[in-house]
Amino acid sequence: MLPKFEKAIQSELKQLNFDNSIFKVVFSEKNIIDKKGMDDINFLASFNLGQNPRSLFDIASGGELSRFMLALKIITAEKDTIDTLILDEIDTGVSGITAQVVGEVISKLAQNYQILLVTHLPQIAVRGKHHILIDKYTENGLTKTSLKVLNYDERINEVARLIGGKNITKSVLASATEQLNSAQKE
Repeated sequence: MLPKFEKAIQSELKQLNFDNSIFKVVFSEKNIIDKKGMDDINFLASFNLGQNPRSLFDIASGGELSRFMLALKIITAEKDTIDTLILDEIDTGVSGITAQVVGEVISKLAQNYQILLVTHLPQIAVRGKHHILIDKYTENGLTKTSLKVLNYDERINEVARLIGGKNITKSVLASATEQLNSAQKE
């Protein structure tokens, strides 16, 4: 069963733009039984060609760890009876083509699960069926949060903000419109 799990994780990692990844699970028995049991389990990984697998938590960057966690979520969701996956900034530390690939993988996952996803990346935000803007603000010395379901035009403006920050130009709005329309056609 362990080699099957390792292969499944490696397969998902390849889908997430880790073409040369290696993933291994190492079990070792402790001399005593403590509150965590009698086994130590270590995930070893290599995300770069020519590097030997080492402890995941020693070598993984934020983006690598985010994509690994997404791969793990995908594999475990297949074995579980859950209908909804909550992914809170699972895209941390990724950008560009990798952000697009992560968005594609999440879209594929959304065919079988309801996905609630917090993201700051336009490549991923444009893929959602619905887009909810979460805004934190201070009122009377307290931090509050508001949620707003965005319509099409508001989505364009929010994606433009994700792309351009405070500098939203006609070109940025055109790019946001193109990205949203393209993603919604897929």
